Amino acid sequence: MIKKYLRAIWAENIKEWKIELSYKADFLRTFIDPIVYLLPYLLYGIAIVGGRESQELKRLTGMGDIVSFILLGYIFIGFMNMALWAMGFSLRKEQYYGTLEQVFSTPVPRWVFTLGMALHSTLHQTLILVFQIIIINFIFTLRFNISGILPSLIVIALMILSLYGFGMMIAGLTLTLKQGWLVSEALSGIMMVITPIAYPLAVLPIFLRKASFFIPSTYGIIATRHFLLNERLEIPLTAIYFRLFLLTIVWISFGLIVFYLIDKKTRKAGTLHTY
Repeated sequence: MIKKYLRAIWAENIKEWKIELSYKADFLRTFIDPIVYLLPYLLYGIAIVGGRESQELKRLTGMGDIVSFILLGYIFIGFMNMALWAMGFSLRKEQYYGTLEQVFSTPVPRWVFTLGMALHSTLHQTLILVFQIIIINFIFTLRFNISGILPSLIVIALMILSLYGFGMMIAGLTLTLKQGWLVSEALSGIMMVITPIAYPLAVLPIFLRKASFFIPSTYGIIATRHFLLNERLEIPLTAIYFRLFLLTIVWISFGLIVFYLIDKKTRKAGTLHTY
């Protein structure tokens, strides 16, 4: 049974690669866009601070390199978008292709196809991330602690699994709302504000800081910055790992439950094919 699911997940992943690589200009654009969006953040920060080193940032976090700080935060936007947009719109894309009914008639659960899209988006985002780091390093020369790469990857893997729960939930809501971007847009805006992408948690109001601890990307960002940039942690590493593991279980379970209930409702109502 598990082998059959894994084959379906892999097949969905390969299908998406074939479609993307058929439109080479658009595929290349996905690598350029993050650089174009990121550079203004970095240049604006350097202009405001008056250089690359910020004494105020160092006081708040224990490290003052704003370029490395912002870069590590910004690349997590891609992982959040992977869950909120790519996974959430996996079934919507099948509607665009005209293959949703065929996909839903195959002898595997519907969430398997959403996970196939998640695998594809994760691999694609990882390629973009590596390309982005290489380009920014060429321009600014990044200062990373190489020994922190392995523990960072463990934290990021847990965070991505937890974000899959978000994506599963939005994929389910897309089946009933049809315009799932409404939910994705709202959640994306909230998560962009309360996760420490371009600023430390210390600058957030207390209630937003507490809300951020329910978002897995918060732990991914602060732990990765700790391992690679020696940022000071206000939460013990053991607590970060435990909370990420707990959030992974909670969000995946919640996402699967929401997806299952909505899928069952739409099939019973006969509204699956409606646009």
